[in-house]
This record gives sequence, C-alpha cells and structure tokens, in this order.
Amino acid sequence: MPQNWNNKDSREKIFKVLLYTSDILKRIAAVLKSVSLTVFSLTAILFFLVFTYYIGFVHDGENIRKMTVAFRIILFILFLTRLITGLLTLKKEKYLSLSLRISILVFSFVVLLSNSGYIDQDAPFWGRFYGNGLVIVACFVLAIIEIARLFDLISSINIPPSLVFSASFFLIILIGSGLLMLPNSRVIPMNYIDALFTSVSSVCVTGLSAVNIAGSFTLMGKIIILCLIQIGGLGMMTFTGFFSFIFTSRSTFQERMLLQDIFSAESMGNLFQILIQIVLFTFLAEGVGTIIIYLSLSDEIGGKVFISIFHSVSAFCNAGFSTFQDGLVAPGISENYVLLSAIMALIIIGGLGFPVILKLYAVAKSRIVKLVDTLKRRGSHSRREALDAGSKIVMRTTLFLLLAGALIFYVVERNTSMKGMEIGDKFFLSIFNSVTARTAGFNISNLTLIGYPAVFLIIFLMWIGASPGSTGGGIKTSAFTIAVRAAWSNIRGKKTLEIARREINPGTINRVLSIIILSIIVIGTGFFCLLLSDPEKNPVHLLFETVSAFSTVGLSLADTSTMSQAGKVVLIFMMFIGRVGPLTFLTGLFFSGRKKYYSYPCADIAIN
Repeated sequence: MPQNWNNKDSREKIFKVLLYTSDILKRIAAVLKSVSLTVFSLTAILFFLVFTYYIGFVHDGENIRKMTVAFRIILFILFLTRLITGLLTLKKEKYLSLSLRISILVFSFVVLLSNSGYIDQDAPFWGRFYGNGLVIVACFVLAIIEIARLFDLISSINIPPSLVFSASFFLIILIGSGLLMLPNSRVIPMNYIDALFTSVSSVCVTGLSAVNIAGSFTLMGKIIILCLIQIGGLGMMTFTGFFSFIFTSRSTFQERMLLQDIFSAESMGNLFQILIQIVLFTFLAEGVGTIIIYLSLSDEIGGKVFISIFHSVSAFCNAGFSTFQDGLVAPGISENYVLLSAIMALIIIGGLGFPVILKLYAVAKSRIVKLVDTLKRRGSHSRREALDAGSKIVMRTTLFLLLAGALIFYVVERNTSMKGMEIGDKFFLSIFNSVTARTAGFNISNLTLIGYPAVFLIIFLMWIGASPGSTGGGIKTSAFTIAVRAAWSNIRGKKTLEIARREINPGTINRVLSIIILSIIVIGTGFFCLLLSDPEKNPVHLLFETVSAFSTVGLSLADTSTMSQAGKVVLIFMMFIGRVGPLTFLTGLFFSGRKKYYSYPCADIAIN
C-alpha cells in the first residue's frame, strides 16, 4: 500500500512537472513570437526606407555595394523571423493562406541561398535567383504578408470607420508626396507644394496638375503617380482588406464591421467575397482597356505598353491624368476615336460604382443560367436576380445625364467652339465632354474657347459627379435624383418618397440633404478663398476650378500651374474633402457613438 501511494505521488509530481513545463514553453513561445513580430516589423520598415533611398537617389559603386549587402541582411532577418512566426502559428492557418505563405517562404529561401555567396551563382538553377532585383522582390513579398496585421490593428482601434477612411487617404498622400520629391522621380526642380498637389490630385483621382506630368516627372515618377491613382481609386482599405483576407483566409467581426461601414454594405455575410470581386473586376477592366488602347496607338509612339496601362488605369479610376505632353489634345490622339471610345467606356464603368457593377453581373449571370436551363429543357431552381432600387436610380440617372449633357453641349456650342467641324466630330466631342465632365477630367479640345452656357453646364455635371461606391466624386447621381424626386413629391403633397416601387427611408433623405448643403458650403468657402488668393483670375474660371477640385474632375479653365501657392493649398483641401466626402470627413471628426434614449416634443416651424 505505501508503495502504491509512492507511485501515486510520483505520477502527480510528473504531471505537475509536465504542466509547469508546458506553461513555461507556452510563455517562451509567446515571447518568441512577440519578439519575432517586432523584429520583423522594424526590419520591414527599414527595408522600405533603404529601398526608397536605393531607387530615389543616384549612387556610386561603393553605395551600391553597401546597399546590396544591406538588402541581403534584411532578407535574412525577414525570412528567419517570418519562419519562426509561421512555425508558432502553424495550426491556426487555413489551407489557402498556409499554401501562399509556404510558397513565399520557399521562394525567399531559394533567393537567400542563391545570393548568400555559398552557392555557385553560375549554376543553371541557382543562377535564375541571383541578383539584387530578386532579393528586393523577396523582401517585398515577405513584408506584404504582414499587411494582414495592419488590418487587424486598424479594426481593433475604437475609432469611427469614416475617420479610418479619411486617415488612410491622408497617409497615402503624405507618402506619395515624399516619393515624388525624390531626385530620381522628377526631371525638373520642384517645391514641396507642387509635389503635394500632384500626390493629392493622384490619390483623390482628380487630374488637376500644378506641373506638366509628361515633362516634369521621370518614368519612376510616373509609375509612382500610377500607383497613387490605383490606390486612390480603389481606396487604401480595399487593398488592405484584400491582402488581409488572402494571407489569413479569415475575418473578425470588427473587420467585417469596418468594411461594412466603408463600403456602405447592407450585410456582412460576403463582404470579403465582394472585396475580392471588386479588385479582380478592376484589374480585368483595366487589362481589357490597356489592350484596346495599345492596339489603337501608332507604332511610332515610344513606350506604348506603359502609356496604355497608365491611361487605362487613369480612365477607370476617373483620374484624368495623361502622360502625353499635351494630354489627349495631342495631335494623332484627339482624332483617335478607338482610343477615346475605350477611355469613355472605362470612365463610365468606373463611374457607375462597384455595387451597381456587381449587381449587373449577378443579374446577367442569373439570366444566363436560366437561359441555359431553358435550352436544356429543365427547370431552373436558382433565384432570379433583379436590379434593386439603388441600381435602377444610378443607371437611369447616368444615362439621362450623359445624353442630356451631350445634347445641350452640342446645341450651345455647335456654332461657336465647334464651328467648322464635321457633324460627326461635333457629336463625338459633345458626348466625350458629357462623359468626362462627370469626374473624369480628360479633355480633347480647348476649354477656354467654350461659352459661359457650356461652362455652366460642365459645372453642373461636375457637381453631380459619379455614382456611390465608384472611383469618381461629386454629390453622386443617386443623391441628385433623390433630392429632385423628394422635392417633386413634396410639391405634389405626398408625405413619402417612392422610387422604383420602394419607399425611400427618411434617414436617406436627411443624408442627401446634408451632402448637398455641405457641398455648397465647401464649394462656396473654397471659391471665396480663391477669390482672395488669386484676385487677378476670372471669377467664373475660379468657380469652375473650385467645383472641379471638389468633384475630383480635373478640368481646368484657370490654368492650375499659374495659381498662387495659397490657391494651390486651397485646391488641395478641396480635392481631399471632395474625395473622402464632406459628410464622411466631418462624421469622422465629430461622430458621437452615444445613444439617445429620449426625444423632445415635435414642433412645426414656418419655412415659407
């Protein structure tokens, strides 16, 4: 019996030791993971700083040698810390993210070995992975993995999503302005205000420019502008959420809430699926546009591939930037109707908004499935998709504004700025101006020749802008339609607003009213400031410039490059507020999450 008791005591001691050891190992693993992540993050930041210095300045042979060594050391640290972190979180990974991470680690390991000096770089296999370029690529893809942690951090902070949205644009603008100030990014000397203006205009997909893009920036500078346009068109949080889902295959409730508020989605069920569809559709549309533009360009034009990509992205994102010296007015371009038609199509698609595009895709898909089932003579059990009220409003308003704008422009300008042109050219120019006036900013004619009626028309179209959830600005087509229909319903004595057999929520009408009032206040304030900063300019031209900046259009009558520094600063604020939206911007600053559990008695106030 005592022996049994001794055995029992021994077993208890062993279990206690095992539990204690397990607890210690878990603590060591947690500390090791925390240290690895910290070192990884700091090394990733160091990599981007060294990379920026590497590409941004002219170096001699000694500097190149030192940075080559630095890149290899950085790659070793990134790989080692990423490997440790990956091994400690192996059980938490899902198949897709695990496969991607393993592939990246294997690629990075091969590059690391090939550039370590212990492997024969002339060997057929290892030689393919030798070189500074591949080392930088390996460092970059390793650093991108941790963007998921950035999204986790953002979603865990208790700040309004509208403020997160605004702050993401502000951060990208600052980074972009710094990159454009690098010596290798620009051809001519440039002050910071002009670089900041270009960065804001790119991220806010406006197209206004304080300098000539074609003649002021090198290829690297233009690539930076292209990246800023793409990020600004889709939004930083879209890219962050996309990479987060790709590399983790999961999403927390806070992350879904954040994306729901940013995208104004009705439910959280398939937010990340929608996000992936948005990114893939964007690249697909821009890819098709790139091919069409490339085929339409003359072989005599140098750099056709980059030109095609740049203009396709700029058109889809409604940015209005061009790498041609004279923009689309350049000889051989303003008469290239295939290229201009492709740009118009990209502008319209980008301006419709991703919710409408995805809804149109769902409707088309359901009808194709039904047609196939009918041809196979079997019943279809799938639910037939139909356009919702919001999509119908956007489609009808967009079509009406495009046709009405083109017709009015043709009527008021056919015998003035378009005098002497062929009838077909007049119609095409009218359609193009109607399309581009609604936030795109491309121009194929001299706007200074148009009369004041056409100027007023373009100002009106710019103010309305594109559609919700799109790459364009303005008060949005749906807001304009709801405001007009609400006024008409009130005139007819109706107590509710009904559109497409749906009753519009009073909260939506109040939001529309807020957007319109705030837009008028912001535009009026900006216009007043420009009158003070540039009194020598035509006031009508300054109003045109103000609305163009607020609606992120990019058309100009006042010649932005000749404006004062104070005037450029005013336009910078106008572009930023116009891109994030005045209501979104102010909500992020002053939103109060406290609920109100009381209400005051109603009061009728005389308003007319």
